[in-house]
Amino acid sequence: MNIAIYDLDKTLTRRPTFTRFLLYYARRTAPFRLALLPIWIMAMVGYKLRLYGRKPLKQFGAHMFMGREICPARMAEITASFSDNVFSQGLQPGAVARLHADRARGASLVLATAAPEFYAQLIGDLAGFHAVIATRHILTPSGALTHQIDGENCYAGEKLRRVEEWLSQQAIDRKDAHIVFYSDDISDSPTLDFADEGYAVNPSKKFAEAAAKANWGVLNFRHAEDVPHTP
Repeated sequence: MNIAIYDLDKTLTRRPTFTRFLLYYARRTAPFRLALLPIWIMAMVGYKLRLYGRKPLKQFGAHMFMGREICPARMAEITASFSDNVFSQGLQPGAVARLHADRARGASLVLATAAPEFYAQLIGDLAGFHAVIATRHILTPSGALTHQIDGENCYAGEKLRRVEEWLSQQAIDRKDAHIVFYSDDISDSPTLDFADEGYAVNPSKKFAEAAAKANWGVLNFRHAEDVPHTP
């Protein structure tokens, strides 16, 4: 069985999506929250300094720009609009070309991302993915989405765990699957190593060096013509 797994932010898309979504949501529901952007920038600096992890950072951002609980109807409207915008304008040409190639060879397409499931699922559906593995958020008994992450952020080793969980749920034996994985970030090293073919997308110098040592391929998704037609 052929499986092609794609990361989302800066692999499939040109730009990261999380902060973009937070601002998109705030602009349409409570524009006064946009004044909190400097605080969010400082919070991201704190993360870079390793003062806390990605999960608390993301929960803080969601709380600050979206609130503790989010109305399901309004959320559905905004995530649909945001996802359509990302799909129509924000995908990398090379990623689209590679998706076409993977689809043409009959691969099952899987999107595996640390982005929230509430919009990653919609982007995945629009792009024709067969499955989406993403960060889940806790729902209230009434069905409202909260700012709190359910379980762990789907990042680094947790992403690999979720991929393995998905394989098990689909009753796919690992030895019977040929897995290709694309990512722009060295944090995805566990899944790149797990794949039969791992590809570093638009890599930084550090990532390119790691790719050479690990025998991962390197692809440029910025331009469709730079991507081989067959994996």
